[in-house]
Amino acid sequence: MLALQPFYKQPSIFDYFDNFDRLFDVSAKPSFAPVKSDIIENDNCYVLSAELPGFTKDEINIDIKDNILTIEASHSSESDSSSDEEGNENAEEKAPVNYICKERSSVSYKRSFNVEGVDVANIGAKLENGVLELNLPKMAPKEPEKITISVA
Repeated sequence: MLALQPFYKQPSIFDYFDNFDRLFDVSAKPSFAPVKSDIIENDNCYVLSAELPGFTKDEINIDIKDNILTIEASHSSESDSSSDEEGNENAEEKAPVNYICKERSSVSYKRSFNVEGVDVANIGAKLENGVLELNLPKMAPKEPEKITISVA
Protein backbone atom coordinates (compact mmCIF):
# COMPACT_ATOMS: atom_id res chain seq x y z
CA MET A 1 0.00 0.00 0.00
CA LEU A 2 2.86 2.42 0.70
CA ALA A 3 4.19 1.93 -2.83
CA LEU A 4 1.08 3.58 -4.30
CA GLN A 5 1.44 6.80 -2.33
CA PRO A 6 3.39 9.62 -3.98
CA PHE A 7 6.75 10.53 -2.57
CA TYR A 8 7.08 14.13 -1.44
CA LYS A 9 10.38 15.67 -0.54
CA GLN A 10 10.33 17.27 2.88
CA PRO A 11 11.09 20.96 2.41
CA SER A 12 13.91 22.44 4.41
CA ILE A 13 13.63 25.76 6.22
CA PHE A 14 15.71 27.38 3.45
CA ASP A 15 13.14 26.41 0.79
CA TYR A 16 10.53 28.58 2.49
CA PHE A 17 12.73 31.66 2.26
CA ASP A 18 13.56 30.96 -1.39
CA ASN A 19 9.89 30.69 -2.29
CA PHE A 20 9.08 33.88 -0.37
CA ASP A 21 11.75 35.81 -2.26
CA ARG A 22 10.33 34.62 -5.60
CA LEU A 23 7.03 36.37 -4.82
CA PHE A 24 8.73 39.75 -5.04
CA ASP A 25 11.11 38.97 -7.90
CA VAL A 26 9.65 40.90 -10.83
CA SER A 27 12.41 39.71 -13.20
CA ALA A 28 11.22 36.11 -12.76
CA LYS A 29 7.95 36.92 -14.49
CA PRO A 30 8.25 36.82 -18.27
CA SER A 31 7.44 40.10 -20.00
CA PHE A 32 7.35 38.42 -23.41
CA ALA A 33 5.22 35.36 -24.00
CA PRO A 34 4.43 33.50 -27.21
CA VAL A 35 1.03 33.81 -28.82
CA LYS A 36 -0.66 30.41 -28.94
CA SER A 37 -2.16 30.00 -32.37
CA ASP A 38 -3.84 27.56 -34.74
CA ILE A 39 -3.86 27.70 -38.54
CA ILE A 40 -6.55 25.94 -40.55
CA GLU A 41 -6.43 25.55 -44.33
CA ASN A 42 -9.67 25.75 -46.28
CA ASP A 43 -10.19 25.56 -50.04
CA ASN A 44 -9.82 29.30 -50.64
CA CYS A 45 -8.25 30.68 -47.45
CA TYR A 46 -6.26 30.08 -44.29
CA VAL A 47 -7.79 30.86 -40.90
CA LEU A 48 -5.33 31.88 -38.19
CA SER A 49 -6.64 31.91 -34.61
CA ALA A 50 -4.43 33.46 -31.93
CA GLU A 51 -5.18 33.58 -28.21
CA LEU A 52 -4.85 37.10 -26.80
CA PRO A 53 -6.78 37.03 -23.52
CA GLY A 54 -7.42 40.35 -21.84
CA PHE A 55 -6.49 42.51 -24.83
CA THR A 56 -8.72 45.04 -26.56
CA LYS A 57 -8.57 45.67 -30.29
CA ASP A 58 -6.76 48.97 -29.66
CA GLU A 59 -3.88 47.12 -27.96
CA ILE A 60 -3.29 44.77 -30.92
CA ASN A 61 -1.10 45.72 -33.87
CA ILE A 62 -0.92 43.60 -37.05
CA ASP A 63 1.72 44.44 -39.67
CA ILE A 64 2.92 42.83 -42.90
CA LYS A 65 6.39 43.50 -44.27
CA ASP A 66 8.30 41.38 -46.79
CA ASN A 67 5.67 38.58 -46.67
CA ILE A 68 5.97 38.36 -42.87
CA LEU A 69 2.79 38.96 -40.87
CA THR A 70 3.52 40.09 -37.31
CA ILE A 71 0.98 40.17 -34.49
CA GLU A 72 1.97 42.35 -31.52
CA ALA A 73 -0.11 42.98 -28.42
CA SER A 74 0.88 44.79 -25.26
CA HIS A 75 -0.84 46.36 -22.32
CA SER A 76 -0.42 47.28 -18.72
CA SER A 77 -3.22 46.07 -16.49
CA GLU A 78 -3.06 49.16 -14.32
CA SER A 79 -1.68 52.59 -15.08
CA ASP A 80 0.47 54.20 -12.38
CA SER A 81 -0.33 57.72 -13.56
CA SER A 82 -3.72 59.35 -13.64
CA SER A 83 -3.32 60.66 -17.19
CA ASP A 84 -6.93 59.71 -18.06
CA GLU A 85 -8.29 62.18 -15.55
CA GLU A 86 -5.99 65.16 -16.23
CA GLY A 87 -8.59 66.84 -18.40
CA ASN A 88 -11.44 66.17 -16.00
CA GLU A 89 -12.09 69.21 -13.78
CA ASN A 90 -14.05 67.17 -11.23
CA ALA A 91 -11.27 64.63 -10.73
CA GLU A 92 -10.08 64.48 -7.16
CA GLU A 93 -6.41 64.41 -6.25
CA LYS A 94 -5.38 60.79 -5.79
CA ALA A 95 -2.80 59.84 -3.22
CA PRO A 96 0.11 57.77 -4.55
CA VAL A 97 -0.42 54.06 -4.08
CA ASN A 98 2.22 52.19 -2.09
CA TYR A 99 2.00 48.56 -3.24
CA ILE A 100 3.25 45.86 -0.94
CA CYS A 101 2.60 43.20 -3.58
CA LYS A 102 1.32 43.76 -7.10
CA GLU A 103 0.40 40.64 -9.07
CA ARG A 104 -0.77 42.39 -12.22
CA SER A 105 1.93 43.58 -14.55
CA SER A 106 2.62 44.64 -18.10
CA VAL A 107 2.62 41.95 -20.72
CA SER A 108 3.71 41.87 -24.34
CA TYR A 109 3.09 39.26 -27.04
CA LYS A 110 4.68 39.04 -30.46
CA ARG A 111 4.41 36.35 -33.14
CA SER A 112 5.34 36.32 -36.85
CA PHE A 113 4.10 34.18 -39.74
CA ASN A 114 5.19 33.77 -43.35
CA VAL A 115 2.30 34.76 -45.63
CA GLU A 116 3.67 33.90 -49.07
CA GLY A 117 0.79 32.90 -51.32
CA VAL A 118 -1.73 34.99 -49.35
CA ASP A 119 -3.69 37.88 -50.86
CA VAL A 120 -2.54 40.43 -48.28
CA ALA A 121 -4.86 43.16 -49.59
CA ASN A 122 -7.95 41.19 -48.52
CA ILE A 123 -6.97 39.94 -45.06
CA GLY A 124 -9.77 40.25 -42.52
CA ALA A 125 -9.47 40.27 -38.73
CA LYS A 126 -11.83 40.08 -35.77
CA LEU A 127 -11.34 39.82 -32.01
CA GLU A 128 -13.90 37.90 -29.99
CA ASN A 129 -13.63 36.51 -26.45
CA GLY A 130 -9.85 36.93 -26.34
CA VAL A 131 -9.27 35.12 -29.65
CA LEU A 132 -7.97 37.03 -32.66
CA GLU A 133 -9.09 35.42 -35.90
CA LEU A 134 -7.44 36.35 -39.20
CA ASN A 135 -8.96 35.30 -42.51
CA LEU A 136 -6.04 34.98 -44.96
CA PRO A 137 -7.38 34.46 -48.51
CA LYS A 138 -5.17 32.45 -50.85
CA MET A 139 -3.88 34.09 -54.01
CA ALA A 140 -5.49 32.89 -57.17
CA PRO A 141 -3.15 30.48 -58.96
CA LYS A 142 -1.44 32.14 -61.87
CA GLU A 143 -2.08 30.66 -65.26
CA PRO A 144 1.21 29.79 -66.94
CA GLU A 145 1.95 32.01 -69.90
CA LYS A 146 1.82 30.33 -73.26
CA ILE A 147 4.90 31.12 -75.27
CA THR A 148 4.94 30.23 -78.92
CA ILE A 149 8.33 29.63 -80.49
CA SER A 150 8.56 29.72 -84.22
CA VAL A 151 10.76 27.19 -85.95
CA ALA A 152 13.14 28.70 -88.51
